[in-house]
Amino acid sequence: MAKVFRYSALKANSLLLAFLLAAVPLFPSASAQSAAQEQAPQSSAPVAGSNPDGAAQAADPGDGVPAGQDVPVPDVETEALLAKLADAVTNLEYRGLVTFEHVGVMETLEVVHGVRDGEQIERIRYLTGAPRELVSRGADAQCRRDGSPLSRTGLWSSAGLQNVQNIYRFLIRGEERIADREAVVLEARPRDPHRFAVVISVDKETGLPLKSMLVAPAGRVLERFQFVEVDLAPIKDSELQPQSDDARESDGSGKCDSLSSRWQLGWAPTGFRAVATRALSDGEMLVFSDGLNAFTVFVQRLAPEMNYTGRAVRGATVAYMDHLEVDGVRFTITVVGEIPDNTARLVARSVKARN
Repeated sequence: MAKVFRYSALKANSLLLAFLLAAVPLFPSASAQSAAQEQAPQSSAPVAGSNPDGAAQAADPGDGVPAGQDVPVPDVETEALLAKLADAVTNLEYRGLVTFEHVGVMETLEVVHGVRDGEQIERIRYLTGAPRELVSRGADAQCRRDGSPLSRTGLWSSAGLQNVQNIYRFLIRGEERIADREAVVLEARPRDPHRFAVVISVDKETGLPLKSMLVAPAGRVLERFQFVEVDLAPIKDSELQPQSDDARESDGSGKCDSLSSRWQLGWAPTGFRAVATRALSDGEMLVFSDGLNAFTVFVQRLAPEMNYTGRAVRGATVAYMDHLEVDGVRFTITVVGEIPDNTARLVARSVKARN
C-alpha cells in the first residue's frame, strides 16, 4: 500500500531544519553580503502578493519591465516555441528515462506523465541510490512543490505569457539531438540579477522539454535534467499507479488555496507573484513564481530551538531564515527556492504583516 504524503507544518519544519543543517556552514546573514547588496534594488516593484488569484495585488509586478529597458518583442519563431513548450508541459503524455544532476550527484529516474480530466499525474521512480517512488497529482502545476525533481517543468505552462517574456530575454541558441530526437536550444536570460538563467532544449515536434539546465552567472550549471529515452505513446491508467509498497503519494492535499494571507512582501524581484498560499498549523506558506523560477516563504511560530538566522545553499536551492516580531509574538521567516541567496535574504527581510 502506498503511503499518502500530506504537507504539514511539522513536515515543513523538519525538512527545512534538515536542509539547513545538512548544508552547513550556516552563515550569519549580516556578514555574508556586502553593504551594497543590503539594499533592495529600486527597479523591482513592491509586492503585496498574498492572494494567489492576484486580484488584491497592491502592485502588479508581473507586467513590469525593469526601469530603463525597452519592452521586448520576441520574434515569431520564439513566440511559437514558447507556446508549444507551455502546451506540452500541461497536456502531453509521455514516459521515459531521465538523468538529474544536482549538488555534484547524478541520479537516474523513470518518469511517467499522464493527464486525466485535466489533472496532471506524474510517477517518478529512482533507479539509482535508495529505492524511492513518488506519485504526484495536481491540476495546477504551479502549486506542485512536492519535492519532485521535475516539478520545475510545471511552471513552464506560463512560458508563453508576456509577463515571462518581459523579465527574461529569450534567445534561440541552435539545435541539438536529445534522446534520439531533434531539439531547439532556448535560453531564458534574466534581465536582472535576482533569478537564474534557464536553458531548455525543446523537442521540435511536440514542445516537450528534453533537457533543462539552471545556470548561475558565469555559466555555472546548478542543476540539469535530461531525457535519455522518451516514449510519447498514450499512458495507461495502470502506469500511473504506485509500483512499490513504499511509494510516496502526494494526493493533492497541498493544492492551491484562496487563503487571504495576513502576510505580504514589501519587496520581491520584478515578475514574481503569489501563485499559492497554504495554511500551516503554526503559520502560513506562500509560493511565488515568475513563470520559470519559484521560491516559497514560510512564516511560522516555531519553538525556541529553531532560532536560526542565516542562509544555506545546496546546489540550486537556497534557504534563508530570519525572524519577525509582531505585537510581541516572534515569527520565523524562511525563504526556500532556486534563486540567488542575496535575493532570498532581501525577500525574507521584506516580509511584514498586513495592516
